[in-house]
Amino acid sequence: MNELMAKYRLLFGTSLGQEVLSDILSLTHFGETLNPDNPAMIAEYNVGVAILAKMGVFSFGTKGDVIKALQSVTPKTRKTGG
Repeated sequence: MNELMAKYRLLFGTSLGQEVLSDILSLTHFGETLNPDNPAMIAEYNVGVAILAKMGVFSFGTKGDVIKALQSVTPKTRKTGG
C-alpha cells in the first residue's frame, strides 16, 4: 500500500472521518442514479469515486456499504525512529 493511500485510510478510517466521508459521498451523488444529461452531476460523482479510489476502494454499492467496509480496514502506519 502506498503512503498516500495509507493516509486516506487513516483519516477516513476514524468515526469522525467516516462521518465526513459519508457527507462527501452524499454531495457527490454516490449510490444515486446519475442523470447522463447532467455533466455537473457526473463530474461531482467522479470526485467521490476518485476519493474512494485513493483509499483503494473500488465499489459501486451504497454509501452505507462503503462506510461499513472501511470500519474493518486497519491502516498500517509507518513507525518513525527517534
